[in-house]
Amino acid sequence: MRIGSIEAQAGEKVYGKFEVGRTQARFPVHIPLHIVRGASDGPVLLVQAGLSGLEVEPSLTLPGVVAELDPGELAGTLIVVPLLNTSGFEFEQVSAAWDGKDLTALGRGEAAGTISEQLIHRYFTEVVSRVDALIDIRTGAQWGYFRYAGVYRTGAVEASRALASALGLPQVLLGQPEDSSTALEAARDEKVVVSAWIGGGPGLRDYREEDMRRVRNAVLNALRHLGMLAGELEFEGGSTEVIDGHTFLTPSGERGFTFIDKGKRGCSVAAGEQLGYVMHPYTGEILEEIRAPRVGVMLHAGASWPLPPEGAILAILGDPVA
Repeated sequence: MRIGSIEAQAGEKVYGKFEVGRTQARFPVHIPLHIVRGASDGPVLLVQAGLSGLEVEPSLTLPGVVAELDPGELAGTLIVVPLLNTSGFEFEQVSAAWDGKDLTALGRGEAAGTISEQLIHRYFTEVVSRVDALIDIRTGAQWGYFRYAGVYRTGAVEASRALASALGLPQVLLGQPEDSSTALEAARDEKVVVSAWIGGGPGLRDYREEDMRRVRNAVLNALRHLGMLAGELEFEGGSTEVIDGHTFLTPSGERGFTFIDKGKRGCSVAAGEQLGYVMHPYTGEILEEIRAPRVGVMLHAGASWPLPPEGAILAILGDPVA
């Protein structure tokens, strides 16, 4: 397996920097990349994280997962990219610092585009296009907290659902909203794709160890599910609940502090049941009650910080199917 100048022979584990372009000042731009090439043939699994510069939790865990793997016990190839948006991370911002582009919204990129578009284009062409399965690990950054595996309604849906269910997270969401991401483009190419949302919000502060265990367990479970690594799947709480999503609540436009009842995550809620509220930041007046438009199960997902940006997911509801 060779990506750029990084090459791993059978039974070998390597780390390197994959050059994906140059800035206007001709400084090279790299993506940190691990390759674990198994001793025998098998699937190629890509685990990527950190497309947003503020989604840093996975990078605390993924290098450690690579370190503990023995290539001699692996079938196939594992590629791990712990932090795609290195400039956003350096400058503590969602988008890339070079051109202000959001790497989560660039699809397949553009060969002749800005540096971020070039980055995604080369990454998609030389990495994503060569894999059989992709796990895109996302978090809620500072605004939300998540613990579920999402599956798009396009491409290899059943195989993607099976992989999502195997990750061991508390819930699987069928109907991950279509976006402009690299992951969705991979799904459209019939890759097995899971958008795994783990952490964010208070996670980095209060639940860091738990979320790091979830990330590690998800990767190891994926390897086991794909037949790349021996061992039994490990599920949080003993099982995973599959939810067919039907409602995605976002801010209505009413300004103020927004609070969602996190105690209802993972629980059934009735139509009209209050899920949260918006409070006037200076008077304490309740400006809006946020209610469930229909009956459903509330996913382990949604806003944590009381000032979520417009378009942020406050809560996800769906019907249990398995």
